[in-house]
Amino acid sequence: MARLVFYHHPQAENFSLKYSSASVAEIRSQRDQSNESTKLIGYPFETPVYVLYEGDTEIESAQDIDFDQEWLSDRIRDLPRAGQVVTFRLVELLEAAVDVRDEDEFRLYKEFEPQKIQQALNHVSWEAPLPTVAGEVLSNLILRHSLPNANHRTGIAMLQFCIESVDPDFEMPRTHVDDDTWREWVNPYIVDSKRLITVRRNNLRFKQLEDLDVDLVERKDGIQIRLAEFELDMHWREALSQYAEQHESHCTDFADAVLKRAERDDLLDCQGPTKQEFITYLEDGLVERDFREMF
Repeated sequence: MARLVFYHHPQAENFSLKYSSASVAEIRSQRDQSNESTKLIGYPFETPVYVLYEGDTEIESAQDIDFDQEWLSDRIRDLPRAGQVVTFRLVELLEAAVDVRDEDEFRLYKEFEPQKIQQALNHVSWEAPLPTVAGEVLSNLILRHSLPNANHRTGIAMLQFCIESVDPDFEMPRTHVDDDTWREWVNPYIVDSKRLITVRRNNLRFKQLEDLDVDLVERKDGIQIRLAEFELDMHWREALSQYAEQHESHCTDFADAVLKRAERDDLLDCQGPTKQEFITYLEDGLVERDFREMF
């Protein structure tokens, strides 16, 4: 039987795995050294494994979200114009998603970090083939994880807008969460994306688990990561780079699949937008858009 450890504490999803050991004394020592709130779990395998989880004691409800104009303007004042525009649209998308989805689906797990949105834009290969540009927009927004939640859903919307900035008549295949179409083709891309970004941030922690003969790590939503399928034994900086490249390739494949599913093979070899063309479309092409219909 596979030896499985949870990445998020099963009774507190805002607590995530930080350290593991076969020694109770060592895990308690790590807890004593931590400056964060902690929880411990002992996994009763034949050779027990003890895991330390760190996190915040409270999770805000997304229903209480209030990114008012003055607050948001103050937070993004120092960003270049492109970062400001994308941030405003991402916040609008997040608020739309919160408005139409179940309250329990949207909890605020982290701080809002708008400066990371500008970082994401700086790592896109603008004017490359359209699937590459759209995929990199999606990948880099996800990797920077700037929003408190819904980074995948809002990222997919930005991929759609990137394609629309080249062809405003493009019709996005349905990607709503509540239908069979989502489960059939969109959800597998998101699940694999979440596996990659979790391994990317935790290769050394997961290597520690692998050395303790743990086979599987399960993160929230029941997504399982089979440790043997990933290269873990590398410096954490190398892991950040290597898995970022894999994630970009994965998201480019998704953009390619979107265009093929929309029967728009004519756009596969089309040149992607410049950064300015993308920003101009976000500013001027979405004024009348009701983002709620996208979720």
